[in-house]
Amino acid sequence: MQLPTQNRSFAELLDNAQPEQIPTFDQNDNFKGFRQPSPSTLSVSINAPLVQKGEEEKLQSASRSLLRDLTVANSPDITNSNKRNDLTWRQVIVSSNVLTQAGMSIDTSGLFEGTPFIGGFSSSVNATWLGENAEIPESTPATVNFPYQIHTIGVFSLVSRRMRKLVPALVSELNIAQAKAIREQLEIAFLTGDSSINPDQPDGLLKSISQTISPRASMREIFADTLSALETNKIGIESLSAIVSVDVAKKMREETSARAFKNMDLNRVLVSSHLPTGTLVAGRFSDLLGVTGNQIEFLAHSYTPEGQPEAGMTRVRSMFDADCLILNQDSFVKVDGIV
Repeated sequence: MQLPTQNRSFAELLDNAQPEQIPTFDQNDNFKGFRQPSPSTLSVSINAPLVQKGEEEKLQSASRSLLRDLTVANSPDITNSNKRNDLTWRQVIVSSNVLTQAGMSIDTSGLFEGTPFIGGFSSSVNATWLGENAEIPESTPATVNFPYQIHTIGVFSLVSRRMRKLVPALVSELNIAQAKAIREQLEIAFLTGDSSINPDQPDGLLKSISQTISPRASMREIFADTLSALETNKIGIESLSAIVSVDVAKKMREETSARAFKNMDLNRVLVSSHLPTGTLVAGRFSDLLGVTGNQIEFLAHSYTPEGQPEAGMTRVRSMFDADCLILNQDSFVKVDGIV
């Protein structure tokens, strides 16, 4: 069996791509069937640069604008170019994710097995009143074993022969498009993933939260109920963030007559277009744990659509592994049906 061709660069990945199926014939030119050659492969570290050296100025204007949006640090002096973060796969896929900004912990070590260490957490703690000279009873702490699973995001791109000749920063453009697509799918899955609908996705935050609050007329009342529920669960408001749908953000702005959400007793209020209409989720997002691969894996095959002539197309597929789990159900509350 032919081993996959492991490449060292995107140029090699594309150059070494072969058809997924190659017809074979016997000595009499009779068709025997298809041979499946191994794919051209490439593994890229999540910490690797997204844009090739010297290619940033050659990017299309849409790509440059996207990079500015995704890689500028959250700084009061947002126009200061020195504040921009590194252009890495990690920065675009993980660090700019709305859940990370809310406080979610995402481990990019690629370790999906074992028991994650949760500092200071124990599932069994004893407390008692002590008499004089009494011994302190020992507790039997036990960490929680999370059954992480590997769910894989697949992103597909087609690269034509003409694109390779005409696009001056093709590799960087391809990287940006792939990273953006992975980021979007990761955010969708971690927020709204439902394995009963798509078994290839992890169950996201909305499906995993058990505590739901009925909406009231004003956002002020909704936030009061939300914070009260979390405080009842002994979750301190100083560690809380909220993510709201676009229409809920508009309702908040209309009621507060301001673009910013101030004096909400929350660390951050963020907006996601991936949340269903009329949805708010609040809580201590550090109790939402994610794990991802530490590499993006690429496969490439030359590609000709059925019934069409050979045109020098290459299909590039990237794969990225991820999963998420809630550490503590009491740390989150959701409100849906807000109008």
